[in-house]
Amino acid sequence: MKLKLLGFLFVTQITFSFAQVGQNHISLGAGFPNLPKFFFNYLSTEKNYKALGTGPFHLKYENRVKPWLGLGLSINHMTYSISYTQDVLDTNLGRIYPNKINISSNNTAFNIRANIHFLNPEEQERNDFYWGLGIGFRTGQLIIDSEYKAYTPKLDLPSLSRLGFESSIGYRHFFDDNLGIYAELGLAKSIFQFGFTGRF
Repeated sequence: MKLKLLGFLFVTQITFSFAQVGQNHISLGAGFPNLPKFFFNYLSTEKNYKALGTGPFHLKYENRVKPWLGLGLSINHMTYSISYTQDVLDTNLGRIYPNKINISSNNTAFNIRANIHFLNPEEQERNDFYWGLGIGFRTGQLIIDSEYKAYTPKLDLPSLSRLGFESSIGYRHFFDDNLGIYAELGLAKSIFQFGFTGRF
């Protein structure tokens, strides 16, 4: 883990060393839906099903090193918690017990991101259309627990690798020289995200 963190910081330093000139952008937004929480909807038919979650929240920094290219960082954070009850049979006693199951996670992805811009900012000062691709690493842990440990389920889950990845098509509209809004459609812990953006 420490080696991965050092590698990430090294690449980050290289990114910023090449990104000292040009226009800077900072964006802060929220996404929908919370994809892991959405994935567990297939359990909604279970007894006492409950799903909670916050985020994902998205924080991005970009330096426009060329009119068509931006380099920077993207941080995506979210939490979710799923609980439900399944009846289990105790074969020794011949009785059925309600088994409460909890699935939870709190995770953050740190990605180095590149944006390809399709509009020349000198001609379209208020509008920006781009495609972004990011890769990095994820922190956090998935916890699956149950009241009766012997009946903790083994669920068919998506990949739980530490690799962070995002890809999205985005649009920014600026109200003035500095402040605007943005929206992105793609995969980044959510399918759609929306928020505020600033440039300086």
